[in-house]
Amino acid sequence: MVKAVRVHEIGGPEVLKWEDVEVGEPNEGEIRVKNKAIGLNFNDIYFRTGVYKAPTFPFIPGREAAGVVTAVGPGVTGRKIGDLVAYAGNPMGSYTEEQILPARVAVPVPPFIDPIIAASIMVKGMTAHFLVHRCFKLERGHTVLVHAAAGGVGSLLCQWANTLGATVIGTVSNEEKADQAKEDGCHYVIIYTQEDFVAAVNKITSGRGVDVVYDSVGKDTFQGSLACLKTLGYMVNFGQSSGMPDPVPLSALATKSLFLTRPLLMQYTATRDELLEAAGDVFANVASGVLKVRVNNTYLLSQVAQAHADLESRKTSGSVVLIPDGTELPNGVHFMPPKWWVTEAFVRRGMEAVGVVTAIGPGLTGGKIGDLVAYAGKPGSHVEEQILGSYAEQQILPASVVVPVPPSIDPIIAASVMLKGMTARCLLRHCFKVDSFHLDLKNLPLQDRNFVLFLYALVFIVMQVEPGHTVLVHAAGGGVGSLLCQWANALGATVIGIMSNEEKAAQAKEDGCHYVIIYSKEDFVITVNKITLGKGVDVVYDSVGKDTFQGSLACLKPRGHMVSFGQVSGIPDPVPLSALAVKSLFLTRPALLQYTATRDELLEAAREVFANVASGVLRVRVNNTYLLSNAAQAHEDLESRKTSGSVVLIPDDTDPFLDCGSGSYLFNPIIIGVLNNTVINEYDACKYDFQAELALFGLLFDSMLYSLTSKFGKDGMVVSPRLGLQKIIL
Repeated sequence: MVKAVRVHEIGGPEVLKWEDVEVGEPNEGEIRVKNKAIGLNFNDIYFRTGVYKAPTFPFIPGREAAGVVTAVGPGVTGRKIGDLVAYAGNPMGSYTEEQILPARVAVPVPPFIDPIIAASIMVKGMTAHFLVHRCFKLERGHTVLVHAAAGGVGSLLCQWANTLGATVIGTVSNEEKADQAKEDGCHYVIIYTQEDFVAAVNKITSGRGVDVVYDSVGKDTFQGSLACLKTLGYMVNFGQSSGMPDPVPLSALATKSLFLTRPLLMQYTATRDELLEAAGDVFANVASGVLKVRVNNTYLLSQVAQAHADLESRKTSGSVVLIPDGTELPNGVHFMPPKWWVTEAFVRRGMEAVGVVTAIGPGLTGGKIGDLVAYAGKPGSHVEEQILGSYAEQQILPASVVVPVPPSIDPIIAASVMLKGMTARCLLRHCFKVDSFHLDLKNLPLQDRNFVLFLYALVFIVMQVEPGHTVLVHAAGGGVGSLLCQWANALGATVIGIMSNEEKAAQAKEDGCHYVIIYSKEDFVITVNKITLGKGVDVVYDSVGKDTFQGSLACLKPRGHMVSFGQVSGIPDPVPLSALAVKSLFLTRPALLQYTATRDELLEAAREVFANVASGVLRVRVNNTYLLSNAAQAHEDLESRKTSGSVVLIPDDTDPFLDCGSGSYLFNPIIIGVLNNTVINEYDACKYDFQAELALFGLLFDSMLYSLTSKFGKDGMVVSPRLGLQKIIL
């Protein structure tokens, strides 16, 4: 018999009972370990209080310890009696003097690492490891916000982030913890009891926000953490010491195209190789001095109730370690080695068009009357500033939002591919980077690019490429879906497409889908599970929304990416973080306009889209065209899913005239690149959220667009549509 702490019912620290338990002998593949030190983590409190469900009652808490092997079961190799080992994660049960463990979860502890350090660093160190290396890969130049910066994980996060070259902002509760956070590498420390951390972060970053927030506090800090992020920032919630945050509406992410994840350590150390790599990296950084481990609080195992109470009330800092009774408590251990909407009456619809410049405002150079240009929305910090109005024969546009259309691209194709093509590029290149090939044309002479693009098409379309990622594309027969399938296939991914009928299934196969699922005939979750042999997909691109959202999450593998970029069936319900934590999933609701916010991003994205069209990597399907005066019928057909591919509106034969203001263009749209579900979902707070990076073949507008003003509006430019249509080139 040995002594252990058991919990018979959920409750406060008083439910932690000091009892005798039987350990037994190790079975096949197991070892018995006599614990020398036991790590205390906030997860232990979550299980005790019922935030996390315990597997059974009574149970022994604890998921981290270091100790000496006292027995080895049959079939175990590589471990022997007397070895010092440590473990973190499953199985639960480290609050005991001795325990049985699967040999595969134990890692060897280097001789220069004290058992108390090992027990304090396994969960917290490996958590910090995956947070800075895998959830969001920290690099020099990033700015990070770390809540609870003086806590066990927080202390290590600040040190590691500083070493990686990031600017570190930490939040703490008092002056004493602020001093520790500064020692641990925080460049800025915010005492949240004395000042508003959102306002302070805004001041520190000059209003730009941070690249990533590491938040273990939860409910009390969650909304403020989102407010601190810059556009395309990452919200990494890895704890909830103040309570579980409310479910998150996708609109909260769409505002700045944010990424959200609720990771769990065990899903980042799921294989033996991942576990050994993470633990080895942690121990190496402790030994080298990169990480200073602070064990500021130690308690006898029998005093665990007091330890829980102190941790919950935030009386502790650094790591907290439990020592089996009969061992002298050390006096501190530090290892230091060598939403909005628009009213129809006031807004012209449409965010995409191609046309000819018919007038140029004062102060613009680099373009001329007669140039064929295209645009897709306007980047703006507020949706109210974004340009609508392409459903017109003529309009004024800021020169900064238009891109030249290469002569090889037909206007109808350009109008149909700007928004959808750049969205597809954004989804594949940035929301989730699909392996296994990157084509970089920026540094090549213009005359060499077509040849490289030809080789690109040869490698990815003609030859059999070893597939990398597996992707699921909803509405694979739609405008964006068609391009996504082609592009993902060209990048070497295995593509699974979902559509409504046999006709669209045939098109999806032509577009590169390796597997097609007709959702009206079979359950797509079951089918995806069968196709992937239960492993799931790396990423889901979902433009459908409410009807498919939960199924899409179910289709993802652990650490998979859920990219929701539309909601034709309605806005999904707010997402509880627990839905992400089950598999440590990533969630984003991107908007194209935030991935093309700068002129360089716009040109880069458009250039790559047009290049892939010209080279044949992308085949643009304009299956439906309507006169502009028949826009109502076009909307009806799109909403009822009667269309496939892109839908284009062509202006009726008119010749309007508008005066051109200063710094603006008069533009005659030839083609109004049409119907997008953003237009149909006009009252949806997420409706304009599509994003990507773009690039273009032409070099026309490099010097034309930075200071624009017009009587038609701030930074205005006029553009109007009218020019004889050319033959469509597919």
